[in-house]
Amino acid sequence: MYMPEIDEKKCDQCDECIDVCPTGALEKNANTTVVVNPQDCLGCESCVSVCPREAITVQDI
Repeated sequence: MYMPEIDEKKCDQCDECIDVCPTGALEKNANTTVVVNPQDCLGCESCVSVCPREAITVQDI
């Protein structure tokens, strides 16, 4: 299982990670903060590579 982690101090809510995620593991909540559904994460790191602010890391848990 993988756990994407988003540094909210770096994240500027550009939605690039949400758009590129093949499983929909990333989404926004009512506060427009990007949140994750780790059970859906494949560990592909597409979100990491597309993030212009380097705000995402993926941990193997």
